[in-house]
Amino acid sequence: MTWDQPHWSGKLKSSAGPRQKLRPNAFARLARFCAAYRMVVVVMAIVIAVGLALFAASRLTIDPDQQPRIALDETTAKRQATLSRQFPGVEQTFLAVVSSQDPETARQQATALATMLRQRSDVFLSAFVPGTGDFYLTNALLYRNLDDVRFRVDVLLQMEPLYHAMAAAPDIMGFTALVSEIGKAVEQGRSPPGLEAMLLAASATIEAQVKGKPRPLNWAALAGLDGEVNSRRWYVLATPVPGAEPLAAAVARQASNGMQGVSWLWPRRALAASPSQLRDFVVPASLSIFLTLVLLVAALGSLRQALSIMLSGAVTLSAAAAAAAALGRPLDGATWSFALTVLAPVIVAGGVLTIAYGQGRSRGLAPLQAIMLAAHRQGGFITAVILLFVAVWLSWLVRQLPSLNHFAVIALVGCAAAWIVTLTVLPAALALTAARQAEEEPHWLDDALGENGKPPGRGVLDVAAMVLLAAAVFSAVFLPAMRFGERQLPSFPPPLLETPDARGAIHILSPPAQVPGLVARLSALPEVGAIRTAQQFLPPDAAPKIAELNRLQALTPFDPVFRDRPDDATLRESFDDLQQQLNSIANGPASSPELRDAATRLRRAVALFIAPDAPDEQRVAALEKAMFGGLGAVSQLAQKLAVLRPPGPSDLEPELRRRFLSEDGTWRIEVMPRSGTGELSFAASIRRAVPQAAGEPIVSLVRNEMIHHEAILALATALVAASVLVLAALRSLRGLVLSIAPAVAFITLTAAVTVMLEISINAAMLAGISAAVAVLVACSMLVARRLAATGAAVSAHTLPLRAVLLPPLTLAGAAAPLVISSRPAVAELGAALAMLMLISAMLVLLLVPVMARWLDALSEPVPQPAARD
Repeated sequence: MTWDQPHWSGKLKSSAGPRQKLRPNAFARLARFCAAYRMVVVVMAIVIAVGLALFAASRLTIDPDQQPRIALDETTAKRQATLSRQFPGVEQTFLAVVSSQDPETARQQATALATMLRQRSDVFLSAFVPGTGDFYLTNALLYRNLDDVRFRVDVLLQMEPLYHAMAAAPDIMGFTALVSEIGKAVEQGRSPPGLEAMLLAASATIEAQVKGKPRPLNWAALAGLDGEVNSRRWYVLATPVPGAEPLAAAVARQASNGMQGVSWLWPRRALAASPSQLRDFVVPASLSIFLTLVLLVAALGSLRQALSIMLSGAVTLSAAAAAAAALGRPLDGATWSFALTVLAPVIVAGGVLTIAYGQGRSRGLAPLQAIMLAAHRQGGFITAVILLFVAVWLSWLVRQLPSLNHFAVIALVGCAAAWIVTLTVLPAALALTAARQAEEEPHWLDDALGENGKPPGRGVLDVAAMVLLAAAVFSAVFLPAMRFGERQLPSFPPPLLETPDARGAIHILSPPAQVPGLVARLSALPEVGAIRTAQQFLPPDAAPKIAELNRLQALTPFDPVFRDRPDDATLRESFDDLQQQLNSIANGPASSPELRDAATRLRRAVALFIAPDAPDEQRVAALEKAMFGGLGAVSQLAQKLAVLRPPGPSDLEPELRRRFLSEDGTWRIEVMPRSGTGELSFAASIRRAVPQAAGEPIVSLVRNEMIHHEAILALATALVAASVLVLAALRSLRGLVLSIAPAVAFITLTAAVTVMLEISINAAMLAGISAAVAVLVACSMLVARRLAATGAAVSAHTLPLRAVLLPPLTLAGAAAPLVISSRPAVAELGAALAMLMLISAMLVLLLVPVMARWLDALSEPVPQPAARD
């Protein structure tokens, strides 16, 4: 079949002769068929798109903060698996800091919080408070210095007769007799040392009885044998079930809601907040659609044509989303961003076809003729553009980056859908929405770009292109310094070295014999801020302290023997005598200020206890039990301390032992970075010193190296494949240079920007860079093809420069609204993609035309000097 090709002016000249017959190719025939059945094609496209979108919406799950899947090397993966198996959840430990002005309140609050978390065994593997438990109760004295231990043993041996006397008469009368002896000493001008604490403890016990809140007197603490609670800050270490970190964090927050002075330090996985669908996705997506439509209308000059491209993009996006859902994997930090990159080929190809169609319409062609001619002229180029994108994504398909492999499969489906939709749905939509009258030209953007006259400022453009090219060449030095890696959720506040905080730690598994040497080697590294092993939780220099405690073997046992209750008159007389003796001590000139205050407080407590009526038998018995019931614990604890042996790592509390010692005896060394040290620098330093190191910083370093290596290979492969396609499509070395050079400049300039701004290129940004490179090469091909045309072909076969600017500017507008998302990964990618597309537009607009003039100047023959006669 042939059709009359009208003169491009829209009018036939009298001398033009018969019109040239043009045989339609396969693209034109397909466009004619779709345009003829435009309503059916459009309705079917909408139905298919809606069905695919519903399928994708019911199956897809998205988490932009989830780390992309990257295949670690076998050695690193094995070490991480060993760490997770021998010390499950150690890298995701929650740390609660519990503070209070009262040390005992802080300790009790921390213990209560740990108990509540242990009850949630569905989300927590363990929860405990370091410094509590039988191990610390038994070995508390060993954590004190040697002189303090010696002093406590001496005092206890000196006070042995007092304890025996109290055990022989553990009642009010016996206590009154003891206070009488203190009063006699004061009358003799002496103030017995060390008894103030006993009087104050007795006061507290009596006051508690008055309030109805019994508080037994702690005789072991009075004797100086137990672990005194003097820390105002206690810690809770909670290990969540792997994979349940966000839920466990919510449970921990709820458990501590009613407590004061509790602050949490979370690992990165627990920081992933539940997404706000409205702010994170719905609002940015709505703005992207609106800005895309606005930019398409501005570039095309027609709302009808813009809506046609929007329909093509919606069908393509639905197909790609359905493919992502069919793969059955959740979208992670790399694959979630497939939408913008999938739209790139349909925007480029659809823009080319639509602008070619608009040219035909503006020159008087009927809608069907304009559609067929556009498909006939641009179908091959559109296919080349789609193949260019296919080549880019195929280069990622063979790399060892599972998330980008997954991304490439989705993008390849999008490329196939874009090609089909551009050649079928778009012609049908253009025919369906065609205006009755041809649109006027020239377009305002064509005038701005100098399409209808000599472009202004040619010298200025040459200078700008030279500066840009020089900057791109210079920026090549930044390529080795590019940083690759995933965005990490922030650790705030930074790791606290003076606490059990293990965020950002590197872990080294070692047999016990090698631990001292490894610790010495690690201590010499300037990047190391703290080193923790099981040994540091044992009491230092235990042997001489235990030798002092062995002296307690001379202490004879004493247990309280409660006597029958005396009659009321005797009891009343004892209380009166006790008050009188306390009054004498409080007013005695020889009493020390501490003893005087203690006696005064005890006298007031006794007065409250016996007023207004004398206490009954039950109250007195309860008071005596509270005051003297724990007296026997002193001798029992002393006997235990007298035969104490030096503790070892296996004697630690079970929860603490499991954090540092595995069941097979392997030790875990926990290494923390010095404040201000970068994660990758810290990991590289530790790995050089101890190659068997494991942990999240090591994984981040390996992932960085893996992405760096695979990205270079993928981008190099993509550029080679693109060069072959460009050469085949343009059949010109000049066109190859003009099409590939901007892409190379784009890569070097991107390297310079990321290095100077200290930006790490993650997997999602790599996908965006790949799409930008494909868009840039396709647009450069458009310019190269335009510049290569001569004569009448300039009018018949080329597109205006707005066809070159439409794809990068539209995609930049589509990406920009993502910056308002509350998810950092979404916002950062939106800003990065918008910047990349704007750089692409600048390069293709400035660099390609100027380079073409330079190449033309170089190819002109050198004028020969005229020969002299």
